[in-house]
Amino acid sequence: MGPLILAGASVLLALGLTVLRHWRGRRWLRWTCGLVLLVPAIAGCVSGGYWTWFTHRGPPEPAHEVWFEGVEYTREVRVSPRAMVAHVVRVDLEAPGIDFLVTPAEPSDAGDVRADTVSGFAARHGVQVAINANFFFPFRANHPLDYAPRTGEPVHVVGLAASRGVLYGEGAKGTVTLNLSRERRAHFGPPPAEVWHAISGLGYVVRDGRRTSLEGTPVGDAPYPRTAIGLDVTGRYLLLAVVDGKQRGYSQGATLTEVADLMLKHGAHAAIQLDGGGSATLVRSSASGHVQHINATSNFRLPWWERPVANHLGIIARPLGP
Repeated sequence: MGPLILAGASVLLALGLTVLRHWRGRRWLRWTCGLVLLVPAIAGCVSGGYWTWFTHRGPPEPAHEVWFEGVEYTREVRVSPRAMVAHVVRVDLEAPGIDFLVTPAEPSDAGDVRADTVSGFAARHGVQVAINANFFFPFRANHPLDYAPRTGEPVHVVGLAASRGVLYGEGAKGTVTLNLSRERRAHFGPPPAEVWHAISGLGYVVRDGRRTSLEGTPVGDAPYPRTAIGLDVTGRYLLLAVVDGKQRGYSQGATLTEVADLMLKHGAHAAIQLDGGGSATLVRSSASGHVQHINATSNFRLPWWERPVANHLGIIARPLGP
């Protein structure tokens, strides 16, 4: 789409310049017609050029960084069997200062929470790292002017969720819940006697240290933007993974098998898939509170347009020492 916009804008630009330079009609009419052509032409050149760069740019460099006490970030870059950029955050649950926050419930007849972007959630609650969590409904994505939910609209989560002891959503067939206790212990499975924080996804991609069989569906077999979360065998390390997609040349996404292999590579003993596609988002907050987009979101295949989602998981962490 970007190259088509750029090509059309270039034609308008050429026509507008031709009218201004060579049309021998009245001056006011010449300038009016010329500007009518030039204004959308310039806007089209800017937007089409930016979109072309966004969808055809090459991959970034691999990276490994320590962001906060107990929080490390790795960016993996692959070119085979297709372009793929994966972001993995490892959280040491025994590091001092580590804590969690799941989107607080705002129950109503229309929904469990109010939709917000991941960056909006991070800024509002002051967490250091955040990702999108449960699948949700209602959802509509016909085109950039016709979509739901919008920020602030009520939505229901798929599966169980909880924030600071307040439960919302319901356990549903095929969902798996990650429970996070007050003491920063984490486990997958049925809720404990006291539920503190919880999010749910649609099934394991890794279980008991092995990849599960989740192929056989178009979404599972096809490269796609993904979000996943996992735990190592000791339960000490929490792994967050987001894979960029729908961006030819930069990152086309991952199959569920590739997500499972990614999680296994980084030490997951169990992992589940969270909401993906245009919802897949990872952000980080700086010491000043500025929220930085870490992955390249793909909502409507438009550059860095974040999708409002239902709930989120935030990681609270201390800055690195001097």
